[in-house]
Formats: sequence, structure tokens, C-alpha cells
Amino acid sequence: MNKPEPVGEPQPTPSRRAPSPDLTRNFWAWVIYQFLHRVGWQFKMEATLMAGLISYLAPSPVVMGLFTALNSVGRNLAPILAAPLVDRFRRKRDILLLLWLVTCGVWAALTVYLWLPQASNKSVTIWVFGACYTLFFIFLGATGVAQGALLGKIIPADMRGRSMAMGMTLSGVINVGAIFWVYHLVQGGAFPEPRNYALSFTLTTTCFLLAGGAVLFIREPLSDAPTRRFGLTGSLRYFAKLARENPNLARLMAVNVAIGIVGTMMQFYTGYWRKSGTLNPGALVMATVFQVFWQSLTSTFLGRVADRRGNKFVFCPLLWIEALIPLAAWILGGWDPFRQHWQWFLGVYTLVGIRFPMYQLLVNYLLEIVPQRDHAMALGAVNAVQLITAPAPLVLGLLAARFGYPLVFCLSSAIGVAGALMAMQLQEVRELEK
Repeated sequence: MNKPEPVGEPQPTPSRRAPSPDLTRNFWAWVIYQFLHRVGWQFKMEATLMAGLISYLAPSPVVMGLFTALNSVGRNLAPILAAPLVDRFRRKRDILLLLWLVTCGVWAALTVYLWLPQASNKSVTIWVFGACYTLFFIFLGATGVAQGALLGKIIPADMRGRSMAMGMTLSGVINVGAIFWVYHLVQGGAFPEPRNYALSFTLTTTCFLLAGGAVLFIREPLSDAPTRRFGLTGSLRYFAKLARENPNLARLMAVNVAIGIVGTMMQFYTGYWRKSGTLNPGALVMATVFQVFWQSLTSTFLGRVADRRGNKFVFCPLLWIEALIPLAAWILGGWDPFRQHWQWFLGVYTLVGIRFPMYQLLVNYLLEIVPQRDHAMALGAVNAVQLITAPAPLVLGLLAARFGYPLVFCLSSAIGVAGALMAMQLQEVRELEK
């Protein structure tokens, strides 16, 4: 009988693996999937377009915090239930396609509603939006587990950063042109709020469905059928077991909690600027363009660096940038002379774009420190612990309404600094393999 592989041991480097005959096919199918996913995502940007829609329907920071909390609950609760389901599928591609189609269906339903005349009734639309928004992130959270498990099977560790870079490079140029095209249509007056969002979300849904088609071309070997049985309690116990046996995974979970709280602040930036009176539709579009440009540029470069030098080498500096973004939003949005000119707004979203590769590199790091058989469960564990961040946006929204935005921006930056310090304690997998 083979000796079980220790949970905390990093995976073998790709150079010690036999190459898959389907590697080239799978690599490009994954790149196209990521490319179409990212193109679609640009038309529902959480930091700009989504925040713009929410602040249009209900400008209060408490409401903004409530929707961000619903986002967090859905995205982090679903993986707890999805992880054992994904684990049981011997072909991860099949479960990814199933969950992705359901996710697309929810967003398509919201898009159709926003095209209807009834969408102009803000008091009703806010509830329709809330229901679809919550369901979308529930299924998106489940999809993330299947996506990570499939990535861990079909793309070797030293090519995952390159696959991200290729997808972002291809999507970046198209996104900038497409966003300006949509902006031109909106400026013509044919698509007033909320129909401008309906137009953008139509493009999102179309690209999402095409992305699912790219997954159909992936070929993967069958995974071993798991012998363990899971209910909710059993899954939570296994999550805890993985964390106990793998110190790097336990630290990574803590880092994700910190950046989860900081990430919720993105919904507040647009509301903060709208309240100050400096934000307008033109600024919103330019902010999206800057974010897309910088995230494409940094992903193109940093993905390849991570493949060569290791994921930790890249994501640690990005975590420090993440920690500084709330402070930048406060200064550029509330201090003279910055608040007199909306162009300073672009500096915040430049930083948001620069730090974008951090999220995928954290996933790539997890796939290296955990054996492949436990990828789905480890992804579920990381998401499960982030449930404790769910009340954070609601609490921050209440604090912003009571004491003002500067307080919550400072608090979130402090939490981001704590996360960056914790990340520095992680071991670099490439050094362990030497």
C-alpha cells in the first residue's frame, strides 16, 4: 500500500511530472475561458458599475454595506456546501459547467428585468436586484471551488500564472474599446439609468455563456473517487483538519479574512465620491477603463514572474497595495485640492487594477501547498473561514453613516496591513522544493 501524501507537503514541481498529452489544448481552452470571463466581468465591475447601480437605487452607505454583506455571505457560504460536491465529481469540468450555467441564468434574469419599464421603479427594483445579486454570488462562490479544482488538475503549477497573464492580456485591449463604445451609446441618451446597466449586463451574460462553451473543449483524466462521506459537520471537521496539518494553509486562511474585509470597501468608494458631488457618468467610465488597463498590464507581467519566482514573491507586495487603497480613496476623495477634480478619482482605481492579480495568485499558492486530492476541500475551507467577514460591510456601512467615511477607510487599511504582515510569514513553495 502506498504511503499517504502528507497534507502539508507541497506538490511536485511540474518538471518532475510526465507532461499531459492534452496540455496545450487545455491551456488554451482555459485561457479562452478566462478571457471571456474577464471581458464579461468588466461590464459588471464591483468597484464601479455595480456600485453605481446600487448608489443609484439607494445612495445610503448602510444599503451599500447591506448588499456587500449579502455578496460576502453568498460567495463564502456556498463553497462549504459545494466543496464536497465538487470533490465527488471525477470530472471537475462537468460540475464547473453545471454551476456556471446556473450562475449565468441568474444574471440573465436580472438583465432582462432591467430592460423592462418596471425597472424605473426604484423601490421595486432594489428588491429584485437584491435577490438576483445574492443568488448570483451564491452560485459564483460554488463555481469558484469547481474552477480552482479543475485548474489544479489541468494546468501545471509553473504555467498557471502564464495562463492568467494570457487571458488578461487578450481581454484588456478588447475591454477598453468595448467600454468606450458602451459609454458612447449611453452618452447619446438612448440608455438612461438603469437601462445603461441593462446594456452592460447583456454583454456580461453573453460573454459568460461563451466562456462556458470554452470549458467544453477541456480534457481531463478521471479523479480518484473519494471514499470519505460528508455532511455539513463532516466537511467543517475536514476543513479544520486540513488547517491543523498545514500551517501554510492556516495562515493563508487568515490572510484571506483580512483582504476579504478590505475588499468590501470597494463598494463604498463610488458612493463616497457620488456624495461629494464630484462623480459623474464620465468619471465612472474612465475609472473602469483605468482599472481594466492596469489589471491587464500587471496580470500580463506579474503572472509570468510568479511562475518563475513563486506566488508569494508577487502577492506579498500586492497585499501592501491593497492595504493602502482605502487611505488613497479617503485622501483623493476628501482632501483639498484633490476633491475639486474628479480626475484624482482615477488614482484609486489605478491601484485597484494594479493589485488585481493578487486574488488568483493566492489561489495558485493554495493549489501548490495542498495535494490535488484535497484541492476542492481546501478551497472550501478558505471560503468557509471568510464567513466571519460577512457582517463587516454592514458594520462599516453603519459606521460610515454615523461617523463618516474616513473612519471606515482607516479601519480597513489597518486590517489590510495586518493581512500583509501575516502573508510575510507564509513559506515560499519554490524554496521548500530546493
